[in-house]
Amino acid sequence: MIQQDLFGDSAINQQNPLTDRRVGFIGKFKNRAALVRKVKEFGASEKSKDGLTRDTQILVMGSEIKQDVLNRLLCYEHDGWKPLKITEAELEDIFRGHYVGYDTPLVPIKQISIDMSYYYWVPPVFTEEDDEESAGVRCSSPLIYGDANPIYGMEIYVPNRLNADMGIIRQLIGNFGGYGNTEYFDETNAVMLSKETLQLLKQGIKDEVITTIEKRYNDSSAKFFNIQFTSEPDFILWVKKRVEKFPDESTIALLKKYEEK
Repeated sequence: MIQQDLFGDSAINQQNPLTDRRVGFIGKFKNRAALVRKVKEFGASEKSKDGLTRDTQILVMGSEIKQDVLNRLLCYEHDGWKPLKITEAELEDIFRGHYVGYDTPLVPIKQISIDMSYYYWVPPVFTEEDDEESAGVRCSSPLIYGDANPIYGMEIYVPNRLNADMGIIRQLIGNFGGYGNTEYFDETNAVMLSKETLQLLKQGIKDEVITTIEKRYNDSSAKFFNIQFTSEPDFILWVKKRVEKFPDESTIALLKKYEEK
């Protein structure tokens, strides 16, 4: 074994945070091409390149980043794909052998952690480019009630809760062409949260409903978190306004039963 094997390129490639990681670059740099070449010399994946992908593990942030790119990054992070974001100066720090604080998993891990920002989430607007990476970018959108019927044809998870007849809610959903389910499926389009679940979430507390959704998505092969959130109170308010404009005896009877509970 020669000295270069111990202290040369082989040693560099085996002992730094860039090894086998996919590194991306967004924004402006003094010499982007040189940086891309150097991260590969340090053992970064051959897929490392200019730009952002869903499985980018380390993202080097330059100056004057386009808003479209930042919006795409927001969507990726919302979906659980969260690269380690560093500056060019921090990358140079790695080149100089300072590795502490730059660790990332060897294999990209998709991981969402639901808080109230998911409930209020409004996807950013961006212009999709016609290429392999960006053509598949999707973001979930809020469930907005209005004159139109937003739940028609939707699979809606309506969790059971103590001392409540959730069957009435599911029947009401059915009256508007939706499908109220007692379980959370991969095909679920929306989740109807109770007032109690929302109150806990506002305090940073996740009940079983929230942790179940997180686990099902994090353990799945899905690339996009397209779930829309709504609440039981908002749904009931919409139904009441709806029957004022379009009276329906079955829906009115169900509302009466719901209010009697």
